[in-house]
Amino acid sequence: MPLTFFVASDNSCAVEMPSEQEINAFWNKAAEDNPHWYVSSFGPYGAKRDLNEFWASGQTIWSDIKRVTGYSPSAADSVVEIGCGVGRLTRAIAPDVGRMISLDISEKMLDIARQANLQNVEFRKAEGFSLRSIPDESGDLAIAYCVFQHLPSYSALKSYLAEMHRVTRNGGLVAFTLEPRDWKTWLLPALRARAYLRERFSTEGPKGVYRKEWVGIRPSTRAVIGASPIPLQRQPLDAIRILYFGRR
Repeated sequence: MPLTFFVASDNSCAVEMPSEQEINAFWNKAAEDNPHWYVSSFGPYGAKRDLNEFWASGQTIWSDIKRVTGYSPSAADSVVEIGCGVGRLTRAIAPDVGRMISLDISEKMLDIARQANLQNVEFRKAEGFSLRSIPDESGDLAIAYCVFQHLPSYSALKSYLAEMHRVTRNGGLVAFTLEPRDWKTWLLPALRARAYLRERFSTEGPKGVYRKEWVGIRPSTRAVIGASPIPLQRQPLDAIRILYFGRR
């Protein structure tokens, strides 16, 4: 892929659009190199990850999502999870609900997630930016945590939001996070160039964090709400993530 640095507008992405195969290859390589860091880039890349902290953070995230959205899960509920990665959030949600379908574009991330042997979870390979393998109105919650900021385009976000709406039952909840679009968004070209040079001249540190597959999009609140088939509320989930949510 040619290296091009730019800040995309809300509706752009014709330039430097990675293919589904390139996105798949990026996340499979991430799963080989350092899967827990690429799921949660907390702490130094080279340091040994505290996996107890990593899995416990999934419980914290799930508690925060329930608190902010008011979602009260039950054993009768079905959940559709987009971008499950190694199953950090999946492990937290699964005991609270009856069934989950958790999708990811990376087969190697899914291989790690399956090691938890969660009996009420079906892990599936994602197909493009759709949920075509999931029937209409089959979920009580459709969720994507720390996923959509990595999407390559606004159109991919719009497609996913339409699909989340489709697979959620009437009265069901749609919830997802994005990183805020602020003044740092305009520094992305410089930050990506720095990451590219650091990787080129050093054997240490994460690989590919300058690529569109990682950097993704920073749409405005107006663009996100405009892409959604349902009205959305917006609330900071933590210092760097905005939680959008709404009922079908």
